[in-house]
Amino acid sequence: MEAARALAIRILQEGGGDDPARLDYVFRRALARGIEPTESEVLGALLEKHRVHYQQHPDRAEALGKNGLHRVPEDIDPIELAAWTNVARTVLNLHETITRN
Repeated sequence: MEAARALAIRILQEGGGDDPARLDYVFRRALARGIEPTESEVLGALLEKHRVHYQQHPDRAEALGKNGLHRVPEDIDPIELAAWTNVARTVLNLHETITRN
């Protein structure tokens, strides 16, 4: 979870100004390729689902940002960070991302 949160921070800081650019950014970082339209659609829906959830439960978004050793910059919105952390966690757990024996 902490690795996903650290990746989410980079997505928010370096990934561009909108969701499609950020989704492509995370794919390029984790998978060394651009995101396909269907992947973007699925992850975009996941992102929106988590945004709504954390808007309804901001205390959970705050708690997610406080776990682990990696510090969260002050200028990052906790709700956006929590939502993007879940997207990053999903990408980091794709079969394509994980090396399997």
